[in-house]
Amino acid sequence: MYLIKEEKRVLIQFLLLYLSSSFVLFAIIAYLFYENESKVFYEKTRNMMQVNASVLSSRIIHAHMSEQVFSLEDVVAKYQGKIGFYDENNKALVTSINIDIDFSKKLYQDQENLILVDHSTFGHLGVNSIVIEKEGVAHYIRALKYEILLYLLFVYIFLSVVGYFLAKLFIKPLQMKRIQLDNFIKDSTHELNTPITALMLSLNAPKLESQKNLERIRLSATRVSEIHKDLTYLMLGGQKEKVVDELCLNKVLKKELLYLTLLAEKKKIKIEFEESNEIYFKIDQESFIRLVHNLVNNAIKYNRMNGLIQISVLDNVLTIKDTGIGIPKKNQASIYERFYRASDQVGGFGLGLNIVHKVCTAYDIEIEFESKVGTGTVFQLRF
Repeated sequence: MYLIKEEKRVLIQFLLLYLSSSFVLFAIIAYLFYENESKVFYEKTRNMMQVNASVLSSRIIHAHMSEQVFSLEDVVAKYQGKIGFYDENNKALVTSINIDIDFSKKLYQDQENLILVDHSTFGHLGVNSIVIEKEGVAHYIRALKYEILLYLLFVYIFLSVVGYFLAKLFIKPLQMKRIQLDNFIKDSTHELNTPITALMLSLNAPKLESQKNLERIRLSATRVSEIHKDLTYLMLGGQKEKVVDELCLNKVLKKELLYLTLLAEKKKIKIEFEESNEIYFKIDQESFIRLVHNLVNNAIKYNRMNGLIQISVLDNVLTIKDTGIGIPKKNQASIYERFYRASDQVGGFGLGLNIVHKVCTAYDIEIEFESKVGTGTVFQLRF
């Protein structure tokens, strides 16, 4: 329960960090875009109004200088928008503008509209000022603002969805580890429960000192001891001082097979051992025992009834071959991961091959395997 809460906390923190940073970034981008677009719009509108005013001013000056007829009324009537011509006293000669004009400003915004005041006619034809009113400027700016906000909201929603899936992807390894840890706790409880229950039943048996009962007690106690040794080696292996000697691996292997053969007999599995030479190798004895025990124990555990395990020593190569269920190809890349189990058909809690890999890495032992579903698995160790 604690780990699930921790996952949710990490997920929420990741989302908050991702969304807040994304929001700030895109808000800045949106603001800069708005500033640029509004500035470009104002500049474009002003230039267009100024060009129209300059053209009209040139026509008025030219008509006055050449004593041609120029109708201000026609210009106002045909102009697409609002325009007005004013004398030196700022009184309207002809205009379609219905608001008061501030002649002290050249360009300003009056509520919804943009006003341009041009004085380049210099009194020709009695016109001292040309005023052009551009309608809908404020409306366009508001529409631009709402459009940017709408896009910002859409992008933020999109980023939220993407962020959620990224967070799920980010948290997935933690979830997998948590699931593996949960399975480890359940499986280790089950693994320990079997020998402990057998011990309790044997201790309370009427014939405590019978050969069969004593053998059951020995096997159960050995099983508990092996689980403890695996956990100790895995958790404290780096802290525990190791004694590295040149061992005759054949002798240690034969001694370990005495116990493993008893486990194999319970499933009527036959273990065959063949040696063509002796292997001498510098390694901590407990490490080699963990290595061999876990490989052979897996060969027993995942084997079929009346199966066969063939163990051979030849030219510094230890081979362990079984007739078990095999490992699917899709799972073969993950078999050395801690807590990983490719099958739930039998007991165990996914530590054995992780220990094997650690020992091989520590002592530079080459390990290879081949496996086929329904046929079996072959492990080879090169010392």
